[in-house]
Amino acid sequence: MKKTLLILTVLLAAGADSALADTVELRNGRVIHGKVIGKFPASGPLTVTFTGGGSMTLDPDSILRVRRDTRCDFKVPPGKPGTEKPRKVQESAGEKPRTGPKKPAEKKKPVKEANESAEPGEARVDPKLEAEIRRYVSELSRQRSQNRVRAEAALKRLGPVTLPYLEKAARHPFALTRRAIIRIVAETGGAEGEKLLRAALKDEDSWVRKLAREALGG
Repeated sequence: MKKTLLILTVLLAAGADSALADTVELRNGRVIHGKVIGKFPASGPLTVTFTGGGSMTLDPDSILRVRRDTRCDFKVPPGKPGTEKPRKVQESAGEKPRTGPKKPAEKKKPVKEANESAEPGEARVDPKLEAEIRRYVSELSRQRSQNRVRAEAALKRLGPVTLPYLEKAARHPFALTRRAIIRIVAETGGAEGEKLLRAALKDEDSWVRKLAREALGG
């Protein structure tokens, strides 16, 4: 009696899954729906599992035919062994990976030193000295007279090497800066500073013009 109830329970569970399952037709006329494990015809017992739980084993001689439904194939959850597809081997033994044509190496542009930025005719100076000159020239435009006086004295000590930097600052809008530049060039510029002094003769500031005339001897 218990065995009969068990078979009926299994058959009912199988019937509930008939919408999506393999179909097993027995020779006695019964039909079972479930997932058939293994191939048919088989040399040994055939197992049928059910999505609702449970399974049953059938004698291959009692089976008339099996109709497969690929939609009911069980999918193994990702991450479990046997589910990962073999990765493509990029390199085989002794074989180098394929690469595209090599791009021609870009030519690096030579780095210009600080004193290489000087225009033709300008004296090339040590980068540290150039930085010092630029700092003093910048101090000539300060509002505090102490800064300007100190910078003017330092530039006079450095001599003609300061001329290219003074020429660039000779058009500064601050008249006191331009006056200091004329005094420096008059003392250290020599013949090379004559061009700057002659340009100063047209300066809008009368003191700049006066200092330039005196430096030129007239």
